[in-house]
Amino acid sequence: MRYYFLQTFGLLLISSMVMVSCDKDDADRTPPEIEFMEILPEPGEGIICGEPEDRVIPLKGGEKLRMDVLITDDRALSQLKVDVHPNFDCHGHRTLSTEDWIVLDLIDLEGKAVEKSLIYEVPEMVTAGNYHLQLRVVDQAGNTTPATDFWSVTLINPLDSIPPEFSVISPTEHQLVFNRGDVFAIGLAVSDNKPFNFGGNARIELSYRAINSNNVFTANVVDLNSDQLSKETGIEFEIPNSLVRGDYKFYLEVRDGVNNQATPLVFDVEIK
Repeated sequence: MRYYFLQTFGLLLISSMVMVSCDKDDADRTPPEIEFMEILPEPGEGIICGEPEDRVIPLKGGEKLRMDVLITDDRALSQLKVDVHPNFDCHGHRTLSTEDWIVLDLIDLEGKAVEKSLIYEVPEMVTAGNYHLQLRVVDQAGNTTPATDFWSVTLINPLDSIPPEFSVISPTEHQLVFNRGDVFAIGLAVSDNKPFNFGGNARIELSYRAINSNNVFTANVVDLNSDQLSKETGIEFEIPNSLVRGDYKFYLEVRDGVNNQATPLVFDVEIK
């Protein structure tokens, strides 16, 4: 009787192991795919955060983005996620006065193949600058599409597409030396085609990074909220006593009321 029980138990154990093995071999490990049949406006080359990219979509406020896609999976689709968000400071996020273009769209999917025409309208009074666009598909087994569905978008505000201009009054040199505790003071003249308060975002920014690091820190921000078209102003930064001695890059940036950016100016600074 005991032998019969052990024999039966053994057969059941082997059978269950075979079933588990079959289930494991039968698991769905194949991710779904997205084919972009057409994108309007057409993507092209652009400069994003100082680096060239070849998948940049140009758009203006009030325009529509259209993406015709074919989504497929070997077994069963589940959901499509469309995500658009700002990339103003190379993936820093901040609240601005104009309207950021933000999309978070979750679309349920069924079957093995789905064609979609995705249409999204950009706000007219949009915050100008760089944005990220990503489409991500998940199938019913939880597999997701790889990161080839990632795009950069450059947005222009149609009411003001001209960046501001500035010139540095002082210092006259771009290679500087400071001791910790010194004040780095920059005097500059700024002008724009629209009043500085049009859009509410006009500002001067000073940031820095060590030359052996990619970490950028904000030194100071000065708002330009007036109805003027030009002015002389300045920005200062007291070098912290805690800042490690060495060589740094300081970036002077000027943005107008809708976030159009003038070409930044770079200072090479040694902290002693």
